[in-house]
Amino acid sequence: MGFFDTIGRGWTLSKLSFSVVKADPELLLYTFLSALMVFATIGAASYPAYEADQNSESHWAFTDEKIDTQTGESSGGEITEAYMAWIFVTYMIGSIIVVFWNTAIIASAHERLTGGDPTIMTGIRAAISRIHIIILWGIIAGTVGLLLRIARDSVQNNSKGHPAMKVIAMIMLFLVEVAWWMYTFFIIPMIVLEKKGVRDGLRDGRALFGKTWGENVTSGLGIGIITVIGIVISLGISFLIYMVSPEAGIIVGLLLIGGLILWANTAEVVVVAALYEFAKTGKMPDLNGQGSKFEEAIPWQSKSGWANETAETKAWREGTN
Repeated sequence: MGFFDTIGRGWTLSKLSFSVVKADPELLLYTFLSALMVFATIGAASYPAYEADQNSESHWAFTDEKIDTQTGESSGGEITEAYMAWIFVTYMIGSIIVVFWNTAIIASAHERLTGGDPTIMTGIRAAISRIHIIILWGIIAGTVGLLLRIARDSVQNNSKGHPAMKVIAMIMLFLVEVAWWMYTFFIIPMIVLEKKGVRDGLRDGRALFGKTWGENVTSGLGIGIITVIGIVISLGISFLIYMVSPEAGIIVGLLLIGGLILWANTAEVVVVAALYEFAKTGKMPDLNGQGSKFEEAIPWQSKSGWANETAETKAWREGTN
């Protein structure tokens, strides 16, 4: 498997992910609902701060502000522990929401890529069947993500640290984030398609990532390129309409770019399912499920696992060939 072959497969997987979304537009609804619910959690987290800003009286989210009569300096007005806990809870809920709908997308995409014809309820049913693991993983992923964000903000806002040390710290954080991405890339397929727990899913997903890391990177770049091209075309169309009617041009531009971003975000999740198929079978998946259909039933209904795979495929998957 040469370098240019890897690029070619990554590009093919990028186009395939957009094709899957086109074949199953209900996946766009999953992404839209996910974004809508996450925005709701952001609003819930921010509302106490807004309410406190509008209210001159004491508020549970912040300590009371006091002014020293001698120095004129003010103190207080800091976030309370209760508000910090509320922010943490809403952040975890948002993380669980994202994991739930990503699970639904991957389950539906997998059925399409293995020859099935998913409905709007296919992914939802699959996600609900693994809701206990989804909640657990959502909390773990949310906590790690929050800690990494706090660490990054601390380094960036540290004005007393030596510039060289800040650069080293940022590089170390970047390496940790990349390692976490690699370690968790296939966790959702492991949870929903193979019905594994978090520990086994992380272990097996990490091993699986090593077979497809090149395709992972190039497919992500491919989706980015397709998205940028789409945005440029959308801006061009919007500009032409704007020349005739400014209001209509702005509305069309927002709709086109918003729809494209929604499509691209969905495709980024779908490509995980496609990469999973490739990593497991060594064959490029296609829209008709001819490239990687190794099971008679969808995985969450199957007890056989890889019973129908050939000896050659098993050797490739286990790295013994």
